Amino acid sequence: MTITSPTRQRRPLAAKLAMVSTVSLGLLAGPVALAGPASAGMQDHGKKDNCSVTAYTPKKVDYGHRDRDYGKSVKVEFKFKIHCDKGTRVYFDHKMFQGHGRHDKDLGRDHGWVWVHGDKYFSNKEKVSADRGDKDVKVSHTVKIQFKDKDRHGHWTWKSDSSHASARIDLDKGHKGY
Repeated sequence: MTITSPTRQRRPLAAKLAMVSTVSLGLLAGPVALAGPASAGMQDHGKKDNCSVTAYTPKKVDYGHRDRDYGKSVKVEFKFKIHCDKGTRVYFDHKMFQGHGRHDKDLGRDHGWVWVHGDKYFSNKEKVSADRGDKDVKVSHTVKIQFKDKDRHGHWTWKSDSSHASARIDLDKGHKGY
């Protein structure tokens, strides 16, 4: 018994050219089709915004004068920073307090809309008076922000962040001779 190898069929030239052009077209179109959705996904992550707020420890700015009825007073600076990775319209609400236990005294409020790209600093100065006989006073402030951003599905959503800081402000420091 002898084994003969099968004879190879010859393809016409037109069939060979058609196969080569189809394969080459597939090679060219394949990476383009795959790169399309991948780059769109990458762009969505690049469009995400990240905003944050940082409340700094309140600091004494200068001393006020003594008042017979209300004791000593000082000016306190309440400073905070909002940071956004890209230009974003942000709503902030800044509240300042003087601590008296459960019932904190409201020192003031600042709020509004601002455009932020990078870091933006804000500062409020408020007069703080101590109760009779107190040598220091506790102050605090809270900052809350809200901004809109797109989620991974392209829908607008509200995001927020907040920060809080407090300090004890010494009222007698530097007041010799009174």
